Amino acid sequence: MTWRGIEEFLAVVDTGSFTAGAEALGVSKSYVSKMVSELEARVNAQLLVRTTRRLSLTAAGDVFHQRCQEMRASLVDVERQMAQFQERPVGRLRVGLSDIFGVSYMSSIVADFSARHPDISVEVVAYLRESELVQEQFDVVIRYGRLNDSSLKARLFGFLSYCLCASPNYVAQHGWPSSPAELAGHSCLTDLGGHFHFNDDDAANGRVKVSGNWKSNSGLALASAARHGIGIAQIPISVIRDDLREGRLTALDEEWAYYDREVWAVFSPGMMPAATRAFIDHLAVSFEHRKLRPWMEPAMSALASHLHRSR
Repeated sequence: MTWRGIEEFLAVVDTGSFTAGAEALGVSKSYVSKMVSELEARVNAQLLVRTTRRLSLTAAGDVFHQRCQEMRASLVDVERQMAQFQERPVGRLRVGLSDIFGVSYMSSIVADFSARHPDISVEVVAYLRESELVQEQFDVVIRYGRLNDSSLKARLFGFLSYCLCASPNYVAQHGWPSSPAELAGHSCLTDLGGHFHFNDDDAANGRVKVSGNWKSNSGLALASAARHGIGIAQIPISVIRDDLREGRLTALDEEWAYYDREVWAVFSPGMMPAATRAFIDHLAVSFEHRKLRPWMEPAMSALASHLHRSR
């Protein structure tokens, strides 16, 4: 069933004649007559009785008119509801969060957003690998590092700061390296790729091959191994914040020892619903308020400007 001819039929009934209906729609009387005739042929029923003196509905036409009025009212209501998605944060928001380094930090930001917007139903889905993602199934996906797909719509809203960390006992026994090259003399707890990354371009483009007897694709597992004194790990500060505060782990506080990875909010193309727009704005404000190392701010601002110019 299509809407073709129904608007003309309703205009004729509402105004009481083909002439008035055509004037209301801004079209010719012959066009309205043609549309109504095609509609009657399509539904296989006479809807109107036409005489030179009056126009009236048949029994079938009366039922059809009532149902069409109900459908038109439903369409108006749907349009009003759709407008709300653009005007204020309502509806469902589906967010994809990487679970490689745990979702506790980002989840707390999402939970804070949800508390501020009770009219939004939030779904948080954790993923381990980018290959698990189908971007179209999410309103927003949080991605880290360089975005290889230039077709994605994305907003850079912060940086994930990594530090070199180890247990106090490990540092007491083995000390800290004074440069990336000295990591070769330490047991390093790494991801499955076996590399540490740094902001310093002199360190082999910021990528250093290290070795050790513990690897994991989970930042939480790496943090656990570090707490047991197995070696030095490179983990986001947000993951080990409590460990650092309570002394279970200690971080090497040298500028060369940090790595700051871009954090992107990637979202679907097309018109952005108000809920998505509000969430992305909330992410930006949250990261601004939760800066972990103030001395990095100039470098982060410069990198952000470069990334925006290059996209």
